[in-house]
Parts: sequence; structure tokens; C-alpha cells
Amino acid sequence: MVVPFEGINLGEALYRTRMIPHVLNPLWNQKIEFNEIGGGEYLKLKCYCEYTFGDDNIGSARVNLEGIIEGSLRDVWIPLEEVNSGEVRPQIEVRNDESEVSRGATAGSGNAWIELVLIEAKDLIAADIRGTSDPYVRVHYGKLKTKTKVRLKSSLNPYWNQTIDLPDDGSPLELHVKDHNAVLPTSSIGDCVVDYQGLIPNQTSDKWIPLQGVKRGEIHIQITKRVPELHKKSSLDSKNSSLTKENQISDQIRQTMAKVQALMGDGDLEGVSLALSEIERLEEFQEEYMLRLEIENTLLLNKTNELGKEILGSSPS
Repeated sequence: MVVPFEGINLGEALYRTRMIPHVLNPLWNQKIEFNEIGGGEYLKLKCYCEYTFGDDNIGSARVNLEGIIEGSLRDVWIPLEEVNSGEVRPQIEVRNDESEVSRGATAGSGNAWIELVLIEAKDLIAADIRGTSDPYVRVHYGKLKTKTKVRLKSSLNPYWNQTIDLPDDGSPLELHVKDHNAVLPTSSIGDCVVDYQGLIPNQTSDKWIPLQGVKRGEIHIQITKRVPELHKKSSLDSKNSSLTKENQISDQIRQTMAKVQALMGDGDLEGVSLALSEIERLEEFQEEYMLRLEIENTLLLNKTNELGKEILGSSPS
């Protein structure tokens, strides 16, 4: 007897849908609400069949919650992993009573702009029959559209490192990864929405974002909200900014470690390996960042000492 139901997991919260008996195309139409979404979390969906002596896993999917715009509805069919066929269709909406206030305070900040660095992607799907892709990224920002250069080296792990500046007008920021083809129409190999509304001005956010609409693939970006007036902050503000950046890196490491534990519990060895590599990368970045801060502080101290000697030397005896 096939009785499908779905397990839904976000962070430590776990929910289960009702069971629909004797169907291969179940319709649950069940609403589940989560009180809070932490940064970088994703929603896990697991489909099961209930049998007399236990439940059988018939596929799983992960939905990236990064970049879902508050008040908008994401409706998408997601292919199930670990099985040969099957898709699951969630509808996801993020709501926040304070969203309009916070958005009005962050969007359209005069002459501010959004600095987007499209660094690289990894584990992309193969769009060509030879098992490769020639990937590039098309950026949609309101009415503006632009794209990166095409990597024609047939890579599933392309490296672009291309910077794009966009006016800060609060428009949705969408990234569409495409496969270049000189003859046939281009094909999609994943897309995502980048949430930049909550960025701290002049602080860079470094993130890997899973691509939607495909079974695998992530894109690595750095995004910064540049506000020229805030470059004139005092050294105390600069120190606080450095501490905030250090805390952000530490938080990313802790979140990734929690992801490792969750993946180990799921038996996802490939996911564990990728997450451990991400932790190693974050730790290296943290070490480089702390070294850079130490050098900057040393240079600042030397400059302060030199300035003090000049003041003492110019004062009347």
C-alpha cells in the first residue's frame, strides 16, 4: 500500500503533512507557518511512503530561502533527489510586519549603489550532450539587464570574478545562469534571487547561493551596499565595523557546522564534504582577514606615532 506524506524541516523545526493514500500524484494543499527564518537556512522536503513495518524514503528536495523577497510568492516545481523521477511543488511566502518600514529605510538611499561581484559557480548541471556547459550569468535588476563574460572552457565550475555596479533603487535582483550556444537557443542551468535589502552599508556580504529549478549548483557572490557619505566615519566606527565583519565570519562558520551535523544525520556524505570544504574556506578567509586587520592597525599606529613626533618637533621649546 503506497501512502505518501511529506516531512518538512527548517532549522530545528520539523513538521509532517497528512497522508494521501493510494496515489502517485498526491495533493496535500496544507499550510505550514514558521515563526522565524535565520540567515542562510534552507527548507528541507522529504517524501515518504508509509508501509506496515515502517516508512520508505521516496525522494527529497532542498529549497534555498536566501533571496525570497518579503511579500512575494515563490511557486516552483523542484526535482526530487536520490530517486529516478518525481517532483515536489511548494509555495513559499515570507511575511514580516516590519518589512515596509525596514525597506523604506534601506532602499533608494540617494546616491548609494549596489556593488555585485559574480565570483564563481560550482557543481553546475551539464547542459551539453558532451557533459559540460559554457556558463555565464545574466543579471536582471528592475528594468536593467546585463551579463558576465562567457566561459567557453566547458566548465561546470566556472570562475568569472566580474564586478557589476547597480543603482540602489530597491529593485529585485535576479541571477540567471545560462549555457552559451552559438547555434541553438541558450538553456537555463539555474537561477536565484539575491536579497540585499538588509545589508549594512559599506560592508561586504560573501555568500554561496544554491540555484533554483535544477538538481544542483551554487553561485558564489560578494555584494556590498556602497554609501559614499559613510566613508567619512570615525576610527571608532571603523573598529566596530571590523568587529561586525569578524562576527559575521564566525556566524557563517557556526551555521555551516550546524549544516554539517544536519547533513550527517541525513546520511548525505556528498553534502557533508561540500560543507566541510566551505568551513575550511571560511576559516582561511577569517585568518586572512585578521592578518589584514593586524597589518592595517600596525600601519595606523606607525602613522599616529609619526604624526605625534611631527607635532612635538614643531612645538616651540
